[in-house]
Amino acid sequence: MKKVFQILLFVMAFQMEVRVRASADTLQQPTGCLKSADSCAIHVLNSPFHLKQEELELHSAEGSTLMRLSQDQWRLVKGVLWVEEAPQVAVETPYATAKAAHGQYWLIDRGDKLVIRNINADLTVVLRDGKKLEVPGGFEFWVSGINSKGKNEYAMIQTVDMKDHLVLWNKLFKGTKEQFKTEVTELRENWKDLAERGGSLYEKIALRQIASIQESQRIEAEKKRQAQAERQKTRELMYKRAFDR
Repeated sequence: MKKVFQILLFVMAFQMEVRVRASADTLQQPTGCLKSADSCAIHVLNSPFHLKQEELELHSAEGSTLMRLSQDQWRLVKGVLWVEEAPQVAVETPYATAKAAHGQYWLIDRGDKLVIRNINADLTVVLRDGKKLEVPGGFEFWVSGINSKGKNEYAMIQTVDMKDHLVLWNKLFKGTKEQFKTEVTELRENWKDLAERGGSLYEKIALRQIASIQESQRIEAEKKRQAQAERQKTRELMYKRAFDR
């Protein structure tokens, strides 16, 4: 609750103190807080935000709001966050928390849902309901709020939407056009077997689902068998009490 209250205060501060700027690119609350180790809120203004501090490297699109809660904990409040490298950092969102020991991934706020896109990271995602998911490189999925059963709604993992990704990536890429084209070519080469890996992944998911259904059916059948045995035992006991006098 304390962190949620902090977020609300920081967002209100952005709305009330828009004249306070640490640079032409961001509005920070408290002012200049990125230079310290304290909690910090960053609202990205008219151009993309880039941060590189030791092993940490983040990029965020204009209009995004981020919070650094501690040295090893960040939060995406809204917008787009490209985590290029953050080996010790967990990134929270309203729907899930993501962490990767190495590699890069994206968190894309779509309003009522969040797209989690793994490029090449060893990525683990923990949903708000506690469910833990491992997303392979080259795959993405969306997650939204808690449903009436107390569980997050989320989609099946699928291959990265390359058309959408290239648009977002190009906006946050710091290099030249030639460098961007080179990296896109390398990425496509690394992902050339993505469809095959996707088919294998879907097969494994389907097999797990089938096994889960079969196990549920086995447990239900066993419960019915035990209940029937108990009823039979009760009938025999009642019969014995009625006639064996």
